[in-house]
Amino acid sequence: NDSPSPSTPPPHRLPSSSALTPTFRWMSTVAAASTSPQGDQDFTNDVDNEESSISSEEPVIHNRWGRHGQGFHPNGDLRPPKYRKVKPSIVKRRMRGLKTYVGTQKNIRYSPWRMNLICQFIPGMTVPEAENQLRFVRKRKAPLMRHVLKKTANLADIRDGLQPSQLEVAECFATHGHHLRRMKFHARGKSGIMHRRHCHIRLVLREIDFPLKVALATTEHQKR
Repeated sequence: NDSPSPSTPPPHRLPSSSALTPTFRWMSTVAAASTSPQGDQDFTNDVDNEESSISSEEPVIHNRWGRHGQGFHPNGDLRPPKYRKVKPSIVKRRMRGLKTYVGTQKNIRYSPWRMNLICQFIPGMTVPEAENQLRFVRKRKAPLMRHVLKKTANLADIRDGLQPSQLEVAECFATHGHHLRRMKFHARGKSGIMHRRHCHIRLVLREIDFPLKVALATTEHQKR
């Protein structure tokens, strides 16, 4: 009698690779490699092959439990270290330890709304890049913003000896200053009130953490 005994469970068979999604196909490779008698050599090769196919078809799971019900990873995140995410707590702790330098300019005879158009243009740039970009901005107070940027970068050089290439623009915004009221003349002997708006500039430069920038980069171009 060739029929299996009731006490012996039937052998477990993984479905064929063509019937699986790329993510589950990668998981089946991990499960098969964990019981393979050939050791870790086949496991490493198979995971590399499946990893390349997953990256081209769908996003890679970033944690042990996966996303959107895609399954559980027995060994956690098996991606190469250069593609793994940095924990937000580590990023926050390193950002708190960086040096910052504040530059201000008070009572500028310019609209705060127009000044914010210039201020919102440079955050995230390095100091040399921000200076080059502001050189081509066709706004009346763009040269003044360049002056504040150079003045704050000079402050960092005096205090800690940091060069402009080691600094980035962390914050830049304009707020309302003291608005002056003047008389505005109309026709037929009438008059009104004219507001001469003023604004203040606040610029914050921060030291660049180059290892953290490389760790947070998502492409090879950004890493370079």
